[in-house]
Amino acid sequence: MAQESPMVRLALLSFSDLLLHRRQNSTMSPDGQRYHQDSSRELASSVTGAGTAVTKREHLLATCFFLSYVDILGGRTEAAHGSLKAAYTIFDQGDKASFGPLEIRILSWIRLLDGRAVSAGGEGLFLSDDEASEMLVQPSPAGLESLPGDLDTTNDMDQNAEIEDVLFQALYQPGAVFFQKVQSFMGRISKIDPWHRSRGTVSDETEVMIVAANITKDLDKLFDARPRLMDYAAKGQLTPQYLNPHLSHTITRAFRTYASNFYASKVHLHRVAYKSLPLAPETVLALAKIRELARMMVDTPSESGVGGEPLPVNMLWPLLMLGSEEDDAQERAWIRTQICRMQEVATNAHMTAQVLDEVQKMQDATKTRVDIRSIMHKIFDACFAIV
Repeated sequence: MAQESPMVRLALLSFSDLLLHRRQNSTMSPDGQRYHQDSSRELASSVTGAGTAVTKREHLLATCFFLSYVDILGGRTEAAHGSLKAAYTIFDQGDKASFGPLEIRILSWIRLLDGRAVSAGGEGLFLSDDEASEMLVQPSPAGLESLPGDLDTTNDMDQNAEIEDVLFQALYQPGAVFFQKVQSFMGRISKIDPWHRSRGTVSDETEVMIVAANITKDLDKLFDARPRLMDYAAKGQLTPQYLNPHLSHTITRAFRTYASNFYASKVHLHRVAYKSLPLAPETVLALAKIRELARMMVDTPSESGVGGEPLPVNMLWPLLMLGSEEDDAQERAWIRTQICRMQEVATNAHMTAQVLDEVQKMQDATKTRVDIRSIMHKIFDACFAIV
């Protein structure tokens, strides 16, 4: 796609530039900024004609994804909202039956970014659209990873790899769908925080309690419908007796991450809707589950057998929720260490650690929960999504 479209190529170059420089603890280079600006200009001039050609639409959506991702990681939330809104316009105006597997895949990624961006002030257009939720929270289209002509059926190694990939997709996809549904709750919960609606009056808080009760009910329904494999994976019971080591390792980490994000939604809901109240028993349990799952992942050797891996990028949010409710100094230090170790996979990990430090400091001083977004503005004069 990058070979066919200068717009996509520029957006991808911008994304790559940001990742390279963030890992060196520096900002995007002048070249990266220029790539971003040029791609944004092409997107703005092209988006009005998005419904004409499927190929062009793929390019537009891919560009929206990379540009919004770059802006979210860079803390430029307004710019990210612009790209997310452009993607939603393309989706909203398009004939839904004409969207191909690749477009649906990209849109599902954009929807995940949209869910994260809501916590930084985004509109959550994809989250509020029932048709988008129904269409995009689906298993990945079969065969997308192996395009026609890629597989040599006479080659045993190719066939073995294909069989392993099909098996992986069959086991992994129910968890991926569960995770996408969990992400929708981040948007729903953020919509009742003080940045998205009025709070403080009896009427306001009554409305928030009603919404929170509905969210709790829907979270419980989702958990009751979780993939059966998730419980076995979370407990580390996908042993070589059932799966080869690579599949077992990958699926176990993925499902533990998805479960952690579910429990993080419970904590997030309490901090937003019940800020001044003591933790409910189910929230205490959620925190214990995040801690347990994170420690199991850290203690599990890497596939190479040499040391443990950094936690997956999608563990950043659960760790932030866990740390924001942690009082024990040793536990706090452990959480901070794991967040900082994630810098190689999550480019805003160090920023997240700084935010968590200040949240803990202020909560210790005031003996009340503080709003995480307010702390972001205090430290960085901006709010960034946790991705």
